[in-house]
Amino acid sequence: MTDSTDTIDWFRHTAPYINSHRGTTVVVGLRSSAASDENFINVVHDIALMHSLGVRLVVVHEQSTFNSDPLTPIAVNKAVADVLAERTRIEQMFSMGLPNSPLHHARLRVISGNFITARPLGVINGVDRSGRGLVRHVDVAGITHALDGTAICLVSTLGHSAAGEVFTLDALDVMGAVSRSLGADKLIIMSDFDGVEDTDGILQRQLTVEAARQSLETAGGGQKEALMLACDACDSGVPRSHLINYTLDGGLLKELYTHDGIGTLISPDEYEQIRVAEAHDLAGILELVRPIQQAGVLANRSNEEIERSLDKFTVITKDSRVIACAALLDNPADNIAEIASVATHPNYRDSGHGERLVAGLIDRAKQAELGRVYVRTTQTGHWFQELGFTRASPNTLPESEKQKAKINRNSNILVRAL
Repeated sequence: MTDSTDTIDWFRHTAPYINSHRGTTVVVGLRSSAASDENFINVVHDIALMHSLGVRLVVVHEQSTFNSDPLTPIAVNKAVADVLAERTRIEQMFSMGLPNSPLHHARLRVISGNFITARPLGVINGVDRSGRGLVRHVDVAGITHALDGTAICLVSTLGHSAAGEVFTLDALDVMGAVSRSLGADKLIIMSDFDGVEDTDGILQRQLTVEAARQSLETAGGGQKEALMLACDACDSGVPRSHLINYTLDGGLLKELYTHDGIGTLISPDEYEQIRVAEAHDLAGILELVRPIQQAGVLANRSNEEIERSLDKFTVITKDSRVIACAALLDNPADNIAEIASVATHPNYRDSGHGERLVAGLIDRAKQAELGRVYVRTTQTGHWFQELGFTRASPNTLPESEKQKAKINRNSNILVRAL
């Protein structure tokens, strides 16, 4: 029964992410050695499952790490053969209908082709880098046509020129160019490391581009390249880049379909945002406050009452999901405001969200030139006292605020002068 309940709870929490990712364009970059790792079959399964959930997928694979050393014609032919051999192997894996896997009875169409037009890398430091190239143009129409036909698009690190020449390309250059050209919603870079760690070795779940660029100073070679690509992609308009480890079973699914992910998310803005509530936040606010109301910690307010006062709420969102909320119910006529419905999702308690919300509401009350704020509480008086509130008699409140009291709760009143 427990396992069944856990599965149902997981599925319910996953559903919002399934809906939000459906129809999005995601570029998955497979770094060198990803396709030969023993976990790659699970990566293929995860990509197939994402495809079945409506994600438009472009997969870029890196057969070997790029360098700019010139290639002889024989070496170019060998490099091309190696890339095509890996591409064929990946296509074969997507065609396998393995029992007890997302590929069982699946009808996956994988389309590869000459999607990249390239130009020669040219002469650098007096040396002609023959056989090496740079992305010149991405066939957006061709890739879009494949995606519109519900195919997975597989892009290799080969480019062709208008003269018929073939060049080996830097996979990171290809991943970035494809993401930019398609206007991708996400770029996921799968490497042999978990993500970006801080100075204490703790994995950073999310970073702004600015913070991520500061991490470049201490990043290693392969990590630095992937981190630079993630930042550059965000700067060029890709809303989010992800760094995850291709050796982790279920890494793609955990990164996209769970609340905290498993790697490092990089985005232009703060992943967690604090802002005034909007209409689409109502369901999230109700989901937060209902259990706390039922436990008697918060005063019972009807759905209609909360909806009417929605513009009074401030929320903290993570990946568009409300994880904390609080309301400032102002009463300008009596120069006072009540702070109410302070609630945080259980997974994010002890993270300082409540303190941030209360501090923000106090600032709003100051800007409105109110004289004081107060709270009614039955169980969290000590917490508000730590935030500068002091206990007071209900008689110190204006008559209009006294009438709002729920007689049967016998709440304590705590006040803070502004």
